[in-house]
Amino acid sequence: MTNALAVVTGASSGIGWEMGKQLAARGYDLLLVARREDRLRGLASQIESQGRVRADILRLDLAAQEARQQLIAKIGLERDRFHLLINNAGFGAVKPAVDVPPARSLEMIQLNVSALTELSLEAAKILMKKRSGAIINVASTAAFQAVPYMSVYAATKAYVLSFTEGLAEELHGSGVRVMALCPGYTRTEFQEVAGEPAESMRRRHMMSAEDCVRIGLNDFDAGKRISVTGTLNKLQTFASWLAPRSIVVRSAALMVKSRIGKRTEH
Repeated sequence: MTNALAVVTGASSGIGWEMGKQLAARGYDLLLVARREDRLRGLASQIESQGRVRADILRLDLAAQEARQQLIAKIGLERDRFHLLINNAGFGAVKPAVDVPPARSLEMIQLNVSALTELSLEAAKILMKKRSGAIINVASTAAFQAVPYMSVYAATKAYVLSFTEGLAEELHGSGVRVMALCPGYTRTEFQEVAGEPAESMRRRHMMSAEDCVRIGLNDFDAGKRISVTGTLNKLQTFASWLAPRSIVVRSAALMVKSRIGKRTEH
């Protein structure tokens, strides 16, 4: 029997990498998508060594519209097996917004917003015809408030959360489920490549990517539309709704200011 196919973007590290592993353990065949082909091959080899599922790779930079069209065409060819899309590809910049080159901020919007939107809608069209399947869009706890020194990134994730909630309601009753996964600080390559001091990372509690994905998939199994991973992250998110916005934004600025660095992927 042919396994259902899950497509995971941003699969070369962090949450995307762990999604590939845990979905393979659930019996999905994988299409792993990212820019770094060597990392994709490593993950595919690791998955296929278990002998249960197949893992194919596709090297693409989804910030480019033509690359998104390539992926959409590939999904179309696999429409009979296609069952799950994980939109994880994205990046952020931890520095004052005015210090980020405008072209880089626009690239961030293209990947975090445009690519996710286009892939979600095209996947939804295919899955609606089958009346089954799912889309999980990776947002962030940064989606719940403005985050100075990550201003564009947080704004893109606010879009992801709002778009995903709206799409989930639109598809209610269609057989297609949609969920926003909202991690807090998660130990991936984000912090190291962004230049955050190792001492600072040791002082802060960060969830592992493995735990983040496990919680997210369990929440999806439970029928949730939004998964905020971890008790502390849930409390912080709830507090952001209760406190005055000026205090929330100022607090976020103080938390992030010491992490000023450069662009990184998830």
